Amino acid sequence: MKKSVFSGLALASILLVSCAAGDSEADRDESNALLPVVIDPAAAQTGYLAEMQGSWVSDEDSQNTLLIEGSSFQTLHQGNPKDVVPIIFVDSCKTQVPDMTGKAFILRGKEKQTCYLLYSVSEEKLSYIDGTRGRTSRFTRNE
Repeated sequence: MKKSVFSGLALASILLVSCAAGDSEADRDESNALLPVVIDPAAAQTGYLAEMQGSWVSDEDSQNTLLIEGSSFQTLHQGNPKDVVPIIFVDSCKTQVPDMTGKAFILRGKEKQTCYLLYSVSEEKLSYIDGTRGRTSRFTRNE
């Protein structure tokens, strides 16, 4: 068997496919209905969710911001709130089992629930990939 080495781009493509892959829409809707919304107050103090805490402004449109406080994910446009939903980290976009150490997350309660893959988070930058469209959203910490 021939071994091959994947570049970062190839690995990202595989991760996107795994996020978008899965059961039919009806099966996902049914399985999502069974997903318990478990908010662990301590979870926002460690791991990826802790690193995401704060206010972020979109690199593409400065009118769009995010506010992540505890397990709450709020989107705002021109300072006006649009959505406030719980953010739940999961093991993968396919199985969506709650897992605070996972790099995938869902925003529970949005009209069409989407799974996202956390690409990177640092003191200054946040980026994540929409698991269904493959679109990367990039933000800079709002001072």
